[in-house]
Amino acid sequence: MENQKDDFTLDNYKRCLLLGLKKDYRFITLDDYFNNKFCLNKKYIILRHDIDTQIDIAVEMAKIESEIGISSTYFIRLHSHAYNPLCVKDLRKIQSIKKMGHEIGFHYESDFYFIINRDIKESLLKEVEILNYLLNVKIRTICPHEPTRTGQFFLDDLDFNQAYDKSILNDFKYISDSSCRWRDGSFMENINQDHMHLYVLTHPYWWYNQTPIENY
Repeated sequence: MENQKDDFTLDNYKRCLLLGLKKDYRFITLDDYFNNKFCLNKKYIILRHDIDTQIDIAVEMAKIESEIGISSTYFIRLHSHAYNPLCVKDLRKIQSIKKMGHEIGFHYESDFYFIINRDIKESLLKEVEILNYLLNVKIRTICPHEPTRTGQFFLDDLDFNQAYDKSILNDFKYISDSSCRWRDGSFMENINQDHMHLYVLTHPYWWYNQTPIENY
């Protein structure tokens, strides 16, 4: 049937989550992983969402997860052209994701600091403090924006969990929907292959209810 395709609809996203639960996966956040709230001989899926532009779809994904008892990690940007954590309406959306029990992480942008001629680590720490203040949280996990283009996957000498830490990439099979293209099998396909440990990255911008043009 048309609505049963393995596509980027939110209905299919929910089917993937339910299939994961049916196959005895436990869904955890990145913070859960780094705080050793898992056991390597059990089945786990780490869910990560990089909110590059589409905050509204991110909220919908967070609701789907919350309704079936799943927590995941959402990475927030401070320099997106599409949403602004300093704007009340967008801040409330991010707060709603937090209130649903999801981890909030920081999606830092090395090129922004380069453009304004500022030190990456110093700038990152200042921006983390902004998010901590706005959301009344303590950000523990960070992730670079556009790491393949910038070559900036990991920063040394920082007291944060990092999304591309070698340990997590060694322990989990990593798949991503970058550019709306799964490169090593879709979310559904990888769950059906029964990998012990999956690390799944989505970008809410690619996901939709009925048609991709909803986000354009």
